Amino acid sequence: MEEVRELVVTAGNSDDTSELPIVVDLDDTLIVTDTLYEQIATGLFTRPVGILRAFFSVSRGRAALKAHLAREIDLTHTTLPIREDLVEWLHHQVDCGREIHLCSAAAQPVVDTIAARLGIFESATGSAEANLKGKAKAAYLKQRFPEGFTYAGDSVADLAVWNAASGIVLAGVSPSVAKAARNLGKPIEAEFKNKQLSSKDLLKALRVHHWSKNVLIFLPLIFAHAWDDLSLIGHTFLAFICLLMVTSATYLLNDLADLNADRQHWSKRNRALASGRMPIPIGLALAGTLLIVAFASAIVLSPAFAGALASYLVLTGSYSLGLKRVPLLDTLIIGILFTIRIIMGIVLISQPSPAWLLTFSVFFFFSLAVTKRHTEIIRAGVTGETHSLESRGYRMEDAPLTLTLGIAAAVASLVVLVLFIIEEMLPASVYSHPQLLAGMPLILSIWLGRIWLLAHRGHMNDDPVSFALRDRISLALGGIVFALFLAAL
Repeated sequence: MEEVRELVVTAGNSDDTSELPIVVDLDDTLIVTDTLYEQIATGLFTRPVGILRAFFSVSRGRAALKAHLAREIDLTHTTLPIREDLVEWLHHQVDCGREIHLCSAAAQPVVDTIAARLGIFESATGSAEANLKGKAKAAYLKQRFPEGFTYAGDSVADLAVWNAASGIVLAGVSPSVAKAARNLGKPIEAEFKNKQLSSKDLLKALRVHHWSKNVLIFLPLIFAHAWDDLSLIGHTFLAFICLLMVTSATYLLNDLADLNADRQHWSKRNRALASGRMPIPIGLALAGTLLIVAFASAIVLSPAFAGALASYLVLTGSYSLGLKRVPLLDTLIIGILFTIRIIMGIVLISQPSPAWLLTFSVFFFFSLAVTKRHTEIIRAGVTGETHSLESRGYRMEDAPLTLTLGIAAAVASLVVLVLFIIEEMLPASVYSHPQLLAGMPLILSIWLGRIWLLAHRGHMNDDPVSFALRDRISLALGGIVFALFLAAL
C-alpha cells in the first residue's frame, strides 16, 4: 500500500504516560477506513440480500447491526488500508516495553481479524451487548485500566475517551477535534495527519481522463453528415454530459465493488477509494447523485436515449457484480459498452442503425479490451503478482489465448471497415474523392499492430484508448485518418 499519510508529528512522551498501556481505536485510526462501511460496500456487490437482512436488526441497536453484518460479511480475507506510520510508531512502543491494546466499537469478529493480522496487541475488544463507543468506551477503559492509559483515536466521539485517558494520540483527526483534544490538558504523545483528498484524486476517481471515450456518441452524427444541424448537435452535447455523469458514477461503483482486488494491485491500490483517501460513504453519495441527475435529464431529453443509458448502466452493473470475473466475457462486455455509446448517438438522430458501424465497434473494442488483459498477464509474469490477475479469472498460461483472440478481433474489425468502404462509401455521392478513404484501414492497421506489439512486450501501462490520447505516434496516425476523411469530402 502506498504511503498515504503525512509524516508523524511527535510531541514526545510525557514522563507520566511513557510506561502506560496504549489503547488503539480501529476504524479511521488504526486503519484509514471504517469496517462498517467496508462490510456494507462488500455486501452490496456480493450479498445484497444479506445486507437487507442486516438492516432489519437496526431496531435492536447499532451493536446488533454490526454483529449481524459481521455474520453476513466476512472480512477475514479482505485487505484494508492500514495507517502505516501509526503502526510503525506502535511497534517502536512495543520495543520500549509498552503494552498495546485494541478497543473498537466494531463487532468482535472484525476486531479479532485485524488484531490477528498485526500481532502486536495484548488484547482485542469489540462491541458485544452494547456499542463500545464514546462514553461507553471511556467507562470500560477506566475500569479496565485503573492506573491510566494512553488512547489513540480519531473522532469527536473519542473526546469522552481522551477525557478519561492519561495521554492522547491523535490519528487523522479534523482541526476542530484536534483543538478540542488539546483543550483537555492531557499530554499529546503523537499525532498522525491524514493526507487530504485532493482535486486531482477526485478527478481520477471520476475518471475524467476516460471521458474522451464518450465522444463515440458523436460518431453517428458525423457519419450522417448532420454537422450543420445545430439543434441535433445541441441535443447530442447534452446527451454527452448525461453520459459523462453516468460513466463517472459507474467507475465509482466499480471501484467500490473492487476495493479488495484494487488494494492488491500494483497501481490500483493508490486509487482514492482503495487507499482510503475518499471515504466509502462519500463515494456512494457522489455516485448516487450523479445517477439521479443524469437520468432525470436524459428522460427530459429523449426517452429512447434514457433507455440506452439505462442499458449501459445495467450492463455495467452486471459487469461489476460478477461478469468481470468471467474470462473473455469481461472483455466482450467492454466492447459492447463502447458500442452502446454509439447506439446512444444513433437514437438521437432517429436514423436506422448502421450495421457495419456497430459490427466494427464490437470487434474493434473487444480487441482493445483484450489488449489490456494481455498486458496484465504479461506484467504478472514479470512481477509475480498474480492475485489480482486470478481474481479476474485469468491465469499466466492464458497469454497465448488472449494474444490470438485479440489480434483476430482486430483483423475482423479491419475487414468490416474495408467491406464498408468498398460497398457503401466508395459508391456514395457525398464524397468528392472517395478513393482517399482506402487509406483509413491501412493507417488503422498500423496503429493496431503497434498497440498489440507494446501490449505483448508489457509496455501498455494503461488501457489503449487512454494511451492513444497521450501517445504522439497514435495522435499523429489519428490526425492522418481525420485528414483523409476531410479530403475525401
